[in-house]
Amino acid sequence: MIRTIQGTTVVITGATSGIGRATAVAFVDAGAKVVVAGRREERLIELVRELENKGGEALAVKTDVADQAQVEHLIAMAIERFGKVDTLVNNAGVGIAASFVDQSLEDFKQVMDVNFWGAVYACKAVVPHMRKNKNGLIINISSIFGKRGMPYETAYSASKFALAGFSEALRAELMTENIDVSTIYPGAVRTEIFETAKNDTGLDLGASLPKFPAQELARIIVQNARFPQAEVVMAGDAIALNFFNKLAPGLVDLALGWSVPFVEGARRAKQKPSTDK
Repeated sequence: MIRTIQGTTVVITGATSGIGRATAVAFVDAGAKVVVAGRREERLIELVRELENKGGEALAVKTDVADQAQVEHLIAMAIERFGKVDTLVNNAGVGIAASFVDQSLEDFKQVMDVNFWGAVYACKAVVPHMRKNKNGLIINISSIFGKRGMPYETAYSASKFALAGFSEALRAELMTENIDVSTIYPGAVRTEIFETAKNDTGLDLGASLPKFPAQELARIIVQNARFPQAEVVMAGDAIALNFFNKLAPGLVDLALGWSVPFVEGARRAKQKPSTDK
């Protein structure tokens, strides 16, 4: 099914930077009205000003997606301002790199609250509206770590696997009602997450990774809004990991397992008190 973007209303969570911000710009360039959500209100206001200067229509709604009431308010404000929600992009996400044994359950829960429950809350609020209109598109931004679990990313992988399974089930449940559900599985993307994510490994995990431009991912998200696909895996690093994990999952397990002593050594070195005077 080919969907029209011109004149539609798009709600985007996690829009204060990176993928979400670039996606808002790309949708406005395609003729959509956008509602941008995030926790940093000043950045949202700045983004709306930029979008309006481009001739677009936009609304900023400060939202912590881990709070169901705030997410419900976001969807209500979008409908109040523009009369409908045609597309929901669940993009808000946080990361943590840590040993499962050492990380706190509070940290683990926070990742699940934002990455998984935030999307569930948004879908819970918007699906009845889409059903009433007999039209809608939900785009959930997962991760290649939602197809292949990674050591020291137990919370992040769990949240993205949960989002992937939720998306798959919801897609089947809604497909006869003219509501599409797409899941995007990016690899490393040039965003703030590598700087802002809590990292207890002692390694700069993003330093050596080739990173896909957020603007290019945004272009793919908008293209997917025109021609919805069940799943999109991108870019090269994600495609390669997904391929090898399907072809020889045991070998991928072995390769990742052999990386653990190296990471543990770096983590212990970071934690070791300095003897310098």
